[in-house]
Amino acid sequence: MASHKIDTSVAVDGIPTRSVPGAVKGAAGLGILIGLGAAGYGLATHKDLALASFVSNYMFWGGMAQGALMLAVAMTLVKARWGMPLKRYAEAFGLMFPVMYALLLVFLLVGGLDIYPWMHEQMPAHKAIYLQPGFFVARQAVGLGILATLSFVYIRSSLRADLGTAAERLGDKAPGWWSKFTSGWQGADKEQQALHERQFAIAPLIAIFYALTFTVMAVDMSMSLAPYWFANMFPAWYFASAFWSGLVGIAILSLTTRKWLGVESFLKPNVYHDLGKLTFGFTMFWGYTAFAQYLAIWYGNMTEEIGFILLRTEVAPWDGLFKVVVSLCFLMPFSTLLSRGIKKIPSAYLGITSLIAVGIFLERFWVVMPSVQKEADLVTPLIITVGMGCGFLGLFALGITSFLSKVPAIPVGSPMIQPDPDHVHVHPSAEHAH
Repeated sequence: MASHKIDTSVAVDGIPTRSVPGAVKGAAGLGILIGLGAAGYGLATHKDLALASFVSNYMFWGGMAQGALMLAVAMTLVKARWGMPLKRYAEAFGLMFPVMYALLLVFLLVGGLDIYPWMHEQMPAHKAIYLQPGFFVARQAVGLGILATLSFVYIRSSLRADLGTAAERLGDKAPGWWSKFTSGWQGADKEQQALHERQFAIAPLIAIFYALTFTVMAVDMSMSLAPYWFANMFPAWYFASAFWSGLVGIAILSLTTRKWLGVESFLKPNVYHDLGKLTFGFTMFWGYTAFAQYLAIWYGNMTEEIGFILLRTEVAPWDGLFKVVVSLCFLMPFSTLLSRGIKKIPSAYLGITSLIAVGIFLERFWVVMPSVQKEADLVTPLIITVGMGCGFLGLFALGITSFLSKVPAIPVGSPMIQPDPDHVHVHPSAEHAH
């Protein structure tokens, strides 16, 4: 009934001699320098645009980091095995969320709130109660801080199982810093299942706090830049698309590093087929919720709400960007991911997910920037935002590859990496097989 046990030693044996390629370090360093240069230029010449560019980048990179981890959380909750080879990639992204959280706190505490209109004008009483600087910062600091803490506890439990199991195989060759996670290790047979159950207990809390805190973050960080506009579906649109961007990020990262990490044999076409189906599903959800926000304003004849939409879809230069965003986020991925085969072709799937990533990055910019940029100039804010985006890309590339180079790239200590012992494989009889 049960399939043979999968040998995961290939994901462990190469760790002692593995290091981040020099080309990756160089490119990441260059990206970080470009990001710092763009931030410096923006703060010196267009402070409001620089601050808005940070918000745009935070909504993208912070959303991708935590959204990617949510795939691991979701698989834990539903006891999925198909995507277990991708779990470490999801956790690698998740470890970048505390970094983004720290950068957000710095932004909020050193004057980032200056770009919000409610800081400089009198708000109606019902809005003034909510839009207060201290309350605003406290919501982000407490809510996202709890989410980051829960996520780290989840990742730590996963790492303890994997590092403890890997250390048993490597012996003296295991990196010394692993002991911070494996202190008091009692053996794989005793700890693996217990650590898996601990992750299963934490996962629902992460899911709940993700929905709650990202809802508040979408309203506070993005929607309140236009404080007289609101849409009930906007927060769900954001946290669902953050999960979508996480799926895309995992695809890009795993496809470009699987050979270097020696886990190509685990990331088979059927894994990307399933990941591609999820990506396709959230592509449709993005399109549906994007149109639904417009539809409610239209059939409700809410003229006070239409300004936000018209500015971004009918007024230059944002109308042209709107068409690009819709094409990259919906039309192109929808038409290509309909194909079953294309999701199984690494180069094709990598190309599609890269386009989606660019589309989501531009969508964040398209939502945030028109609330701040009052001139018909798309080039200057785009240069600052893309430049800062290069910095975040370099930071993510350096941080994630440094982490993946020193740990097993697949969850070798998780019982879910092995085939389900209760799964029954039904094969056609010989006479029906031809």
